[in-house]
Amino acid sequence: MNQTSRHDRLSEDKIAQMNAEELARDSAFFEQFIKAITVYEDDDIWVGDKPAGLLSVDGRTLKVSLQSRLLKVYPNIKLIHRLDMDTSGLIIFAKNEHAQTHISKQFIERIPSKEYQAVVVGTIALDDKKGVIDVPVRYEPATKPRHIVDMDWNKRALTHYEVLHHELRCDHAGKSHPVTRVALKPITGRSHQLRVHMVHIGHVMIGDPIYAEGVALQLAPRLNLHAHKLRLKHPTHGVWMNWESEVPF
Repeated sequence: MNQTSRHDRLSEDKIAQMNAEELARDSAFFEQFIKAITVYEDDDIWVGDKPAGLLSVDGRTLKVSLQSRLLKVYPNIKLIHRLDMDTSGLIIFAKNEHAQTHISKQFIERIPSKEYQAVVVGTIALDDKKGVIDVPVRYEPATKPRHIVDMDWNKRALTHYEVLHHELRCDHAGKSHPVTRVALKPITGRSHQLRVHMVHIGHVMIGDPIYAEGVALQLAPRLNLHAHKLRLKHPTHGVWMNWESEVPF
């Protein structure tokens, strides 16, 4: 999933403050930060556990991102894919051009397997606990940074999902509400695809600062979407590699 424009909702003063604080950090901070979130690394790739609230790459004005921090430690690090700013979890970068080209081609050919976990508002009741959402998603400039379902759009968006279990979450007044924990497997990688697909079936992700409103927004302090599992072929050795990140909500 591509990163969102959440930083557009920050004030100019706040963005300037964040940029200044980032510039003032010493090398030890960046080394410790990267070490703390590293899941796996070798001569070709780096796999990390991105925190929620951090851009994958620098924005137009906000210059605080995972990539920019990685570059402080690994000057030759190269982007492969992105996660939304509000999303946490597994993300992979390349350490050389060969690895970047190889894995980027895998993503184009939809070879990697990605699985997310999310908590959505309401109770999803399915006989076999599994479902498929196959509706196009596109950016809607009139409601920036939102994306919408558009059946006339020419780019397919496909998500497989599975109900894991049902839970209760409390709002600010202490009232409990039913929610559903789901596993989401995006087959395509459209921006905001998982978030919009859940909205499309009537179950917005709780804590989503872009799509959730009212109680759904109150039920969690952050977007409940996490890149939980990643599987792909190593760019040099050709072996399948699997990583898993503990879901923090």
